[in-house]
Amino acid sequence: MEVVPSSEFIFSVYENGRRYIVYLEQKLDALAKTYEIPMVPMPDKEDWSDPKHVVAETVYPPRYGRSSGRPRKRRRKNADEKISVNTNCCGQCGQEGHNRRTCTFYPKEK
Repeated sequence: MEVVPSSEFIFSVYENGRRYIVYLEQKLDALAKTYEIPMVPMPDKEDWSDPKHVVAETVYPPRYGRSSGRPRKRRRKNADEKISVNTNCCGQCGQEGHNRRTCTFYPKEK
């Protein structure tokens, strides 16, 4: 482990490629919160008592079928939103309805 001080009460601890931040000012509060709830150890597995209705019940995975393909859009456009229609626009003259390859405004130079 490598300990690097960040300030008087804050330290960074590096271990196996992981970084842990330690706040020494809050150590008593963190320690009290850790042991605030009493922890009772589990009995041995042979001593467990399972109710009969739980043991007899069969649990199946949830029924979920994912549909194939891209999901449909769920957003509905408002009436005031513009519905755009794609039209070709020429890169040479800037007019709509044709592209650069079929432009007749500027003759092709060879």
